[in-house]
Amino acid sequence: MFLEGAQQRSLLEPIRMRSDLRHLAAATAASMTFCVAGTLAADSDRTPVENRLMVRLAADTLVRVDVEGGFWILPDPTVRRWSFADVVGAKRVRDGLRRAGVEDMRQRFQVRPAKTRLAADFGLDRWVSIDCVDAAAAAEALSDLSLVREVGQVFEVVEPDGVGGVAASPPDDPGFSFQYGLRNFGQAIGGVAGQVGSDVGVLPAWDWSIGSPDITIAVLDSGFDQHEEFSSRLLPGRNVPDQTTDVADECSSHGTHVAGILAAEGGNGVGIAGVTWRTRILPVVVTDGCSGFESWVAEGIVWAVDQGADVINMSLQYSAGGTPLADAVAYAHAAGVVQVASTGNTGGLDDVQAPARFPETIAVAATDHRDLPWSASSGGPEVDLAAPGYLVYACLGESNYGYRSGTSMAAPFVSGAAAILKSLRPELGVEEIRTALLENAQDVAAVGFDVRTGVGRLDISAAVASIDPPAPALGDIDRDGRVDGRDFGEILVGWGPCPDDCEVVCPADLNGDCRVDGIDLGLILQGWTG
Repeated sequence: MFLEGAQQRSLLEPIRMRSDLRHLAAATAASMTFCVAGTLAADSDRTPVENRLMVRLAADTLVRVDVEGGFWILPDPTVRRWSFADVVGAKRVRDGLRRAGVEDMRQRFQVRPAKTRLAADFGLDRWVSIDCVDAAAAAEALSDLSLVREVGQVFEVVEPDGVGGVAASPPDDPGFSFQYGLRNFGQAIGGVAGQVGSDVGVLPAWDWSIGSPDITIAVLDSGFDQHEEFSSRLLPGRNVPDQTTDVADECSSHGTHVAGILAAEGGNGVGIAGVTWRTRILPVVVTDGCSGFESWVAEGIVWAVDQGADVINMSLQYSAGGTPLADAVAYAHAAGVVQVASTGNTGGLDDVQAPARFPETIAVAATDHRDLPWSASSGGPEVDLAAPGYLVYACLGESNYGYRSGTSMAAPFVSGAAAILKSLRPELGVEEIRTALLENAQDVAAVGFDVRTGVGRLDISAAVASIDPPAPALGDIDRDGRVDGRDFGEILVGWGPCPDDCEVVCPADLNGDCRVDGIDLGLILQGWTG
């Protein structure tokens, strides 16, 4: 039936395109995702999914919602009267949207362009977004809307809204290409080509944080050489066997290698990158040479906790697992300290070593560059998850680098991940961090849990996404969680026109005009935290 002017307006509640159109299903409102101009909008902070369509309406067209929540797209009756084809087309659109499970429709440019006439020339004022329950529903709606566009001519353009994000760039450290554990692009290790993606997925996480100097990781090991990659972040430590403050490495750079995997400074054009670049390291020597007593480890744990450590890395293996060590681990757990330990290098399938076998620790096994379990990695029911441990490239001596294998190399990947989570959400407790790491690991061996890799291989970016971190501060150029002198220094170093790719080469260009100037300096000062 054809409806004339007054009847049309009495049956349909007129609503011009606006941002407050009510949702059709309140039960699904929490799952909606809105993405505006490449960033997450205020009405959702979840990751975008491919469930959105973009529609550019014909000129002088309105969006209306009826009393049942149905969306109608019709010509503006103040410009021309509706025809029979208009009403039929609008009904088809409404029915199609309902079938496809459309949850919301809104004007996309909620902040109106300042250049009104220019925006109108390009039709920017006529873009509407349509959010569906999932990608399949969006595809069905796309089909319906495309048909109506051809028949009713109320749509000029109908297309999916593309999903993307920040393009994480590898750091400029020359040895980074050897670090398959951080970025595996199929590089050959030990003469065998790797599996692309068999890494800990840290690059996207670095867009959120590269670690904070407010977080301290105690590394209980054989000592540490003053390597240029992390020596400036070594805190005064303790040598437990000697009861001194001498923390020099006593076991062929074992502790130095572990510390490099964990915390080598990335983006400095030197050597390699660690998992976390800004975190402070508390060195605790618990061996005499390459071996020692469990009681030394127990004493080292207690000392590290009392010094304020947030995370303890133990790339160690002890067969006994006596009561003093168990009690020290329990002490650290009760104090809210995350403890990460290597499962051991015995190769046994029911032989997880201490302290990894204690339930309070996160027990880490080793995988290789193909996501296969490393043959010598100790397995058992106590294994929590795995990380790269076969021929891992990291620091040696004071300025050298080299490859080493072992579950000792796997543990610091997980400790670094825990430090990043704590940097982003300092209030997270031990079990919350454990849950984030384990529930977001990538299954790489048998489906589900297995005694060689636990729940799977570490995925840092997935773990970061699961804790719903706050958006990075605009002026935090070095991503350490602060806007301070380091960021101010980046402004001064980059001052002037940006060369080449503005985003990659010119991180200090905060406002995106391909220049580092007073505007960027003002943004730094505005967000200053010190």
